[in-house]
Amino acid sequence: MRHTTIARNQISPLLDQLILQLDAEGSATQRAFFARIRRSLDVARYDLELASSIRDLTSSTAVGFRFSNDADALIVRILEKADALAEDLMVPPQIRH
Repeated sequence: MRHTTIARNQISPLLDQLILQLDAEGSATQRAFFARIRRSLDVARYDLELASSIRDLTSSTAVGFRFSNDADALIVRILEKADALAEDLMVPPQIRH
């Protein structure tokens, strides 16, 4: 659950800003894409439930969207946070005896 809290605290506010930016630019398709990811972060309760959101975020550049400079800067920051979170999720848990 720790990772879901981190995702909400670090990525969700940036996604909110991106969604507002895309809405102001009239980019409805891109806005809907990132709004869906934002909703999936909201409902994630366990680390495994973050996987699809992180995958969608990291693959968003492959979708072929074109962004303004402002939106692109937000996306770069979101991807940095998502990559760091994905790396943290890949670390196997330490078992203490």
